Amino acid sequence: MKALGLGVLTGVLAATVAASLVFALTDRPPAPAGARAVFAEEPSGQAAAPGRGEEPTGEAAVPGRGGEPTGEAAVPSRSEDPTPAKADFAGRVAGGGGLVALSVRDGKAVGYFCDGRREVWMSGEARDNRATLVGPEDGRTLMTADLGEDGAKGSLVLGEDAFRFTAPAVERPSGLYRATEQVRGASVVGGWIVLPDGRQVGAVRFGGAGRPAPRLVPGREVQVDDVTLEPEPVDAFIEELTNG
Repeated sequence: MKALGLGVLTGVLAATVAASLVFALTDRPPAPAGARAVFAEEPSGQAAAPGRGEEPTGEAAVPGRGGEPTGEAAVPSRSEDPTPAKADFAGRVAGGGGLVALSVRDGKAVGYFCDGRREVWMSGEARDNRATLVGPEDGRTLMTADLGEDGAKGSLVLGEDAFRFTAPAVERPSGLYRATEQVRGASVVGGWIVLPDGRQVGAVRFGGAGRPAPRLVPGREVQVDDVTLEPEPVDAFIEELTNG
């Protein structure tokens, strides 16, 4: 009888504990919605994308872009004109019996032909190792020449006459000289060509009339009747002739 009572008591206690557990499980409040949202999004940000923080951006993200040349460095340099900046030539005219001189300074060119009877000044320009010069006003005088390190070769047209010439490169005191003066309202212009072998030719023009010039000694004055001339080398007058 006592054993039966103990078994009943044990069963009641077990039922009570089981009921308490059921109540505790069914009555537990649900987890907050915010907590579930946080859990669903983790991991987040850059940490959620492995390697994303190491991706290059901007110009660095484009392979080779940072090393591309820009501006003037990206354009090949323009080839320079091979024409010498400074050169002097003087020689004989084939079949003409006269001398010819040609001088170049920074793309500008001045030339002179003289045979002791007639003479003409010419001016123009030099590009790509070629010089083209014309005489004053009449348009009947033309000089063209190919320029080289050793000399100039070309042609000379004087009205109805045409000549070929070869003019080696020369250095002072050889080359071309010119002198100008005003006398009683008239222009006096003298021109000389001096060759390395000592040969020279020149003429002096008083207004419209010309005559052979006295022999020139470079660096000295020249006396023509009562007129004193001071011949000068090319650098002293090329701007006057090419800009006039």
